[in-house]
Amino acid sequence: MKAAVWHGVKDVRVEEVELKPLKDDEVVVRVAWAGICGSDLHEYLEGPVFIPVEKAEELTGGKAPLT
Repeated sequence: MKAAVWHGVKDVRVEEVELKPLKDDEVVVRVAWAGICGSDLHEYLEGPVFIPVEKAEELTGGKAPLT
């Protein structure tokens, strides 16, 4: 799947990453659109407040097939 990966200040790249195994209470969402918020912009310009960062927010999408 594709993910925006933070490599450093002002260095975010869209990369192909491996999907982690899902837990019993997790699902996969096929994302149609994604946005950014003010804190995302701050972290892009200055660096993350908390490390490591794994965020999924401001998303719209639908069901992905279960395997």
